[in-house]
Amino acid sequence: MKEPSKNRMRLSLLIAALLIVLGAMLISTFRDMGVVNFLKLRNTEKLLRAEVEQLRRENAELKNQVEGLKSNPAVIEDEARKMGFIHEKEKVIIIP
Repeated sequence: MKEPSKNRMRLSLLIAALLIVLGAMLISTFRDMGVVNFLKLRNTEKLLRAEVEQLRRENAELKNQVEGLKSNPAVIEDEARKMGFIHEKEKVIIIP
C-alpha cells in the first residue's frame, strides 16, 4: 500500500517542480527586462541607429552647404535669388 502513496508524492513533487519552472519562465519572459522587452529594445535600437545615420548624412550635407555659402559666390547668389533678391542693376517685371 505504500507504493501508491510514493507515486502520488512523486507526481505531486513533479507537478510542483513543473509549475515552478513554468512560473520562472513566464516571469523571465514578461518581466521588466525579460525576453519580450529585450526584443522591443533591440528593435528600438535598430531604429535609433538608422535615425542617427540619417542625421549624420543630413549634417554632412548641411556642412557642405555652409561651406558653399561661406566661399562660393555662385551659391550665395543662387540662395539670394531663391529668397527673392535681385542685383542692383536688374529690374523686376511682374506680369499679372
